[in-house]
Amino acid sequence: MAKRFTDTEKYKKPFIRGLQGAYKLLWDYLYHDCNHAGIWHVDFEIAQIYLGKDMPVNEEDALKYFNQDENRIIVLDGGAKWFIRPFIGFQYGVLNPGNRVHKSVIDELLQNGVDKGLVRALQGCKDKDKDKDKDKDKDKEGDIKGKPDPKQKFLDFVFLTPEEHQKLISKFGKAKTEDYIERLNNHIGSKGKKYKSHYFTILSWSRNSKPEQERKYV
Repeated sequence: MAKRFTDTEKYKKPFIRGLQGAYKLLWDYLYHDCNHAGIWHVDFEIAQIYLGKDMPVNEEDALKYFNQDENRIIVLDGGAKWFIRPFIGFQYGVLNPGNRVHKSVIDELLQNGVDKGLVRALQGCKDKDKDKDKDKDKDKEGDIKGKPDPKQKFLDFVFLTPEEHQKLISKFGKAKTEDYIERLNNHIGSKGKKYKSHYFTILSWSRNSKPEQERKYV
């Protein structure tokens, strides 16, 4: 389960105010159900179950209402996926390919067929900077002197070796370990911070943080 930013002023904005109640709820649902790059696998049958029978929605009207004054939804893969365009700016700001989290978002957008020109616009950086970023970003998990990294990916951004993962479970228990991993994943995703070792970061949090501080991702 990932945690995301929410806009406390969103219901004051003309776009949200102008939507019918069912589509206000759908718009909010999309922000929570899409992946970390704002890609939603279109499934109105499931969406309707979550929204409730008293909030009927359909794809045709959703596209009409959401795109009526601004191109907020980009239809991908023949309609199988939607790219929620405002999601990126709100969650990350301007995408920087030198940032590991942002790079993951950029790769996801390109892999899902989002127009390269649009991706460059979301980046806000010149193409000539990309090669420099690749050369400088040598501290990526799994990219140490060309050797495969034994670490495994947990959620979107946390990397641990099987041994490190097992040590955490032995120390904290499975539920607490999953909670620490989720908190670290959300912290990296929202702040774009880099840690040399995710394992030692979790240990440091457990030693130095009070419970209320942990919730704030100290």
